[in-house]
Amino acid sequence: MAELLKEDAQRLRRLSEEIRGRLVEVALITTRAVGKQIPKYADIRFVPGSKTKAMDASSGDWIEIIEVDVNGTTVEACYGEIDGVPFAESPCGG
Repeated sequence: MAELLKEDAQRLRRLSEEIRGRLVEVALITTRAVGKQIPKYADIRFVPGSKTKAMDASSGDWIEIIEVDVNGTTVEACYGEIDGVPFAESPCGG
């Protein structure tokens, strides 16, 4: 096990809290847009770039994916911009 400086450990804790808070915010906005709700203690995962490979990167189009696990059931929602139009959908590609 590697040791951390106390200051580094405290900074990592603060960054982790901020990241979790931002993921919750992304999940709330995205799931609300597609008409779904997430419980307060859902497991939220951010899956960056897994669907962007099929897109033309030079076009400016982009898609991100958020997965929310609710009692063992995963709700997947995508959001992004295609041809200059912002969108959200669930399930992705549906």
